[in-house]
Amino acid sequence: MGYSKILVGYDCSDASNRALADAYELVDHGLADGVVVVTVTDLAKTGDPAFNAAARAAGVLLTSIGDEEEALSNLKKNIGERIAGHEGVTTLRVAFGKPHELIISIAKSERCGLIVMGSRGLGAVRSMLGSVSTAVLRESEIPVLVTK
Repeated sequence: MGYSKILVGYDCSDASNRALADAYELVDHGLADGVVVVTVTDLAKTGDPAFNAAARAAGVLLTSIGDEEEALSNLKKNIGERIAGHEGVTTLRVAFGKPHELIISIAKSERCGLIVMGSRGLGAVRSMLGSVSTAVLRESEIPVLVTK
C-alpha cells in the first residue's frame, strides 16, 4: 500500500527540512508518487497590526498575485537544494491565511494520502509538535505523520 501524494508543511525550519527528507524517502521507496510542498505565508503587511489582526479574524486575505509570485519565488530559493533529484515529483504551493486550515484544505484538493510535518521536540505535546502540527493532527481526516 502506498500514498498517491504526500503533502509536506514547510517553513524552512530544521523540523520541516527533516519532514521533507522523510517524505522523499517514502517516494524513493515506492510508497508515494509525489510530494506537494506547501508554505503558508503571512498576509500582506498593511503597516497596521490591528487592521491585519481584524482582517485575519474575519477571514479576509490581504494578498495580490504579486504577493503569491514573490512567496513562490522565495520558496523556490529556500528549498532548491533540498528538492534536487526530486524535481519531477515535487509540486510547490504557497498559501496565505491560517496554516493548519490551508494545509488540510490543500492536502484534500491535491488528493494527498498523507500529510508529513516536523516536530520541534521541545517538551510537552503542544510545544513539542508546535501549534500548527497539533491543529493538523486534531482536525485532519487525512493521515498525519509527525517526524523528528
